[in-house]
Amino acid sequence: MALEILGARILQPYFGSGILTWASLIAVFLAAMSGGYFLGGWLADRFPTFTGLGILLLLASGSILLILPMERWLFPSPETARNFAVGMESLPERLAGRYGVLLTAAIFFWLPAMLLATASPYLIRLASKSVATTGRTAGGIYAVSTVGSIVGTLGCAFVLLPQQGVRAVLWELALVIAALAIVCLLTSFRPRDGRHWLTLLLLPSLFSVASARVIYQRESLYHRIIVEDVGNIRYLRFDASYQSGMDLRDPDRTVFPYTDYLHLGIVFKPDAQKVLFVGLGGATAPKKFRKDYPSMTIHIAEIDPAVKEVAEQFFGFREDERMKVFIDDGRVYLRKTKETYDLIVLDAYFGSRYEVTLPFHLVTREFFELAKARLSDEGVVVFNLVGRLEGPQSRVTRAILKTMRAVFPELYLFPVEYRQSPLLFGRRNLIVIALKRPLRWTPDAIVNRARQLVREGKVKIARLPEFAADSYRKPIPTDDVPILTDDYAPVEFLNP
Repeated sequence: MALEILGARILQPYFGSGILTWASLIAVFLAAMSGGYFLGGWLADRFPTFTGLGILLLLASGSILLILPMERWLFPSPETARNFAVGMESLPERLAGRYGVLLTAAIFFWLPAMLLATASPYLIRLASKSVATTGRTAGGIYAVSTVGSIVGTLGCAFVLLPQQGVRAVLWELALVIAALAIVCLLTSFRPRDGRHWLTLLLLPSLFSVASARVIYQRESLYHRIIVEDVGNIRYLRFDASYQSGMDLRDPDRTVFPYTDYLHLGIVFKPDAQKVLFVGLGGATAPKKFRKDYPSMTIHIAEIDPAVKEVAEQFFGFREDERMKVFIDDGRVYLRKTKETYDLIVLDAYFGSRYEVTLPFHLVTREFFELAKARLSDEGVVVFNLVGRLEGPQSRVTRAILKTMRAVFPELYLFPVEYRQSPLLFGRRNLIVIALKRPLRWTPDAIVNRARQLVREGKVKIARLPEFAADSYRKPIPTDDVPILTDDYAPVEFLNP
């Protein structure tokens, strides 16, 4: 079970965190365990010694260590890929298209999961003293195995991953299994030594709103989608998280102010001709960009086809020759596309019963390096970061900003309505502008540029100079937070 949790962390940066990734991972583990149970029973009847079990566990340990070089082979870094072929796609993408996640899960995890699964029938065979007690023996081992699965799942998710990276935990898992294999091999030379019962006990644990009128509900692969009308405002929710709002009487009026702040990207790149939105929602921002910038081409990466259907049916969204949607995880799309963009707008969140959640693979250094590589020479990333900048609950936000600073030479931060409410202990929209090339602008220069663009009619957001004045100028401490990577991104655990 610990290996399966690690498997999710390994696959999500390349295929997203949706249900297809989890379904593929679970299916591969179940199929591998089925094969392992059969193989373990067959071998145990022919070689009923701890030596056989020890050899199987050593092979399992080695196969876990092979996952890391296979990951580097299947998904080379951009620098490595450039050494071999420009625009090189990963092997699963070339061979299997949308089924690449299933193929990759099988390549990475089939062999170690199958070898680990051989332990249960092997242990039952070794521990059984007679036919009369086989049922009790099997029940006891499976009971301990199930408890071990719980410990492995919770221990990996709540203890190991928050403290260490994926690769470190993989190494530790392989070493523990190798150590138990050595115990089995030593026990085989002392068949009457009671210490083999310690192996029998420890080994299985390693495998192991009152006025709202709801007008539409749907359970998609990724979200619980709700469309509701409150007076003349129509809202899109993912569970309890509000994603978009539209005034039914005046569809062009801004309901959530942060969407107007996204136009600050134009201040830093006024000649932008091509923009990518990661995340569609109710399409408020893409529709506004299309209307205000007639020469701009707009692409949207949206993981959930149901969200696109809802945006079309209830929020007036329409694709055309200038605005197109690509149904894909944002990171996967950036990895596969050959396009370059003047602006990349990041606004992708999952809703839950409690709050919005950032997909971890969209805030790591590797992701930001990928986004930077897809920018034009003077391109800009505009990130709608929902979080806190101050107080004990701000560590996740500060870790993300530290990670972005490690990739981009210059960041500018604009908390939405900051001057109206300067306390940043609560969650709010924080618009982060990340530049591929530094400009070294002062806050006053940014306001003056915004004022000039509005005066010249290049930007239709009349209050844009006010938004530009909401810049955050305080130092942001980051010594107590890590740089987030695909290997180590404990976003669920940084805040107390």
